[in-house]
Amino acid sequence: MFKKAKRTQAKIKLAITGPAGSGKTYSALRLARGLVGPGGKIALIDTENGSASLYSEQFDFDVLNLEPPFEDASFIEGIQGAVNAGYEALIIDSASHFWEAILDYKDKLDRRGGNSFTNWNEAGKHFKGVLNAVLHSPIHVIACLRSKTEYIIETNERGRVVPRKVGLAPVMRDGIEYEFTTVFDIDLSHQAATSKDRTGLFTDKVFQVTEETGQQIAGWLTATGGQAAPEAPSTQPAPAAKPVPASHPADSGKPATDQQIKNIEALWQRLGYGQEQRQKLFQWLDAEALKGAENWTDLTQEQAARAIGFLSKKASEGGAA
Repeated sequence: MFKKAKRTQAKIKLAITGPAGSGKTYSALRLARGLVGPGGKIALIDTENGSASLYSEQFDFDVLNLEPPFEDASFIEGIQGAVNAGYEALIIDSASHFWEAILDYKDKLDRRGGNSFTNWNEAGKHFKGVLNAVLHSPIHVIACLRSKTEYIIETNERGRVVPRKVGLAPVMRDGIEYEFTTVFDIDLSHQAATSKDRTGLFTDKVFQVTEETGQQIAGWLTATGGQAAPEAPSTQPAPAAKPVPASHPADSGKPATDQQIKNIEALWQRLGYGQEQRQKLFQWLDAEALKGAENWTDLTQEQAARAIGFLSKKASEGGAA
């Protein structure tokens, strides 16, 4: 009945979150190629008006284009089709659309009348059907999730007041990150950090998602010793359509960049936090190294990236430190 548990029996279920322009699709394709190797088969469910096919010259993959209105049955059929066709990895871009489909279905039920709680229960069954198809499929699944975006006002290097787009929580059911093995959060400078990582390979790291990232996960799954994520971003050139700059080193010992500090200050002002919360944050980041620290300039790039992720989440929740 029972048998020895082995990671070789598992397939990664991973989410990539980020605002528009952060490079989710490109990162997912690089990750998938690293996972399955140079000859592995990759499928992609595209709900973004065929945008993934822009990368068809850089990557070898097959695509299923879904058009609105999106329905849960279409996603389930696509996932099962990838499994039956022998694909080794499936990318869903964007998985946020099947959550929006559930919200639309709930809205239709509400317009018909009835109890809202009962309607949510019915809509939830449809959501669970898609989620189960993702989690129980015997292949690697990478789900790209759009982040909610918001514009904050800040002063640029020329002293001009300008709006800037920031990414917050993913467009998906609250708590969805608990369903995935690992969640990569990518910012507009194409740097990734993890809000959840059961592999332990990427915890407290700031990096770019590359083929090597997928190779590390594949090594971990087969228990052959995946190595920790490299902190320096890859220098491999990105495609012309969406270049991924290699000018943002994520060296854990280097001081936070001016842009990181601006991001922290903008989020801090929005949350209305003061010195007491700052000391709590410093303790959470590194109580020993930041003992006595008072300024954001005391942070390293890695600490600043973690602080931005934490504060962005708090801002989206409207919570306290």
